[in-house]
Amino acid sequence: MLDNKLVPNINIFSNGVPSVPVSDFSKQGFGLGALNKEEGSDFKTILSGMVSNLNNELEKPDQLLNQQMSGNSDVDIHDITTAIAKAEIGITMATQVTSKVVTAYNTIMNISI
Repeated sequence: MLDNKLVPNINIFSNGVPSVPVSDFSKQGFGLGALNKEEGSDFKTILSGMVSNLNNELEKPDQLLNQQMSGNSDVDIHDITTAIAKAEIGITMATQVTSKVVTAYNTIMNISI
């Protein structure tokens, strides 16, 4: 068994995966373009917030890499690797959400009234 002090306490999903119940999204925000009830929580607003956050996560590895290559000693190669992993997870999640939305749309359209 590994000692707990050897295992880092890192939450790579801190910006991407909700850690609150679905009913609390409008109260606390969920890291994917957090919303308040006053701003409106329609599907379009939520989706655009998620896309905006994904875009920021995709730009972060490039920014860190440019800083590292320009000689900034504050940027560690591990930060770059972590940012790349977060971007990959974000793309995977976005692909799966898109697939589920399209499947749900097709299912609804095939319902005969």
